[in-house]
This record gives sequence, structure tokens and C-alpha cells, in this order.
Amino acid sequence: MSIDQAKAFIMELERNEKLKQEFISCSTPEERMNYAKESGFDFTADEFAEMRTELFESELDGVSGGNCCMQSCESESGMCGFDG
Repeated sequence: MSIDQAKAFIMELERNEKLKQEFISCSTPEERMNYAKESGFDFTADEFAEMRTELFESELDGVSGGNCCMQSCESESGMCGFDG
């Protein structure tokens, strides 16, 4: 389990449209965690949440509005992270 793995996964989501779309299509936190592991990334839900928060806070100055996992926070998809 690794924060570095969580960061790498988030960065890959930003680069890889297919990975992002498949991740977004997962309907539960468990499915999202399994998808990440099947994609070669090993981290906990807490590590993902910590890294997502850290990356988001580091980019706040350049962001108007907000986003979660490359989706608008207003999105009804509810696909932001592994926390449901």
C-alpha cells in the first residue's frame, strides 16, 4: 500500500482517458478499489483520499470552481474517489 501508488493512479487517470472512463463507470467504492488494483496500483482508500486532497489543495490557486477526479463536483455521478 502506498501514497506514491495513489498519486501515480491519480496522475494516470488524468493522462489516460480509457482508464478514467472505466474508473468513473464503477458504481461502488469497492468496484473502484478493485479496478485500481486490477490496473496495477496498490493503495488503500485512505491513501487515495489523502493524495487526492493533497493534489487538489496544491492546485487550488489555478482552479476556478473545483473538480474531483477530473469531474465537476456538481456531477451527479458520485464517482469522486473510493469514499462513495
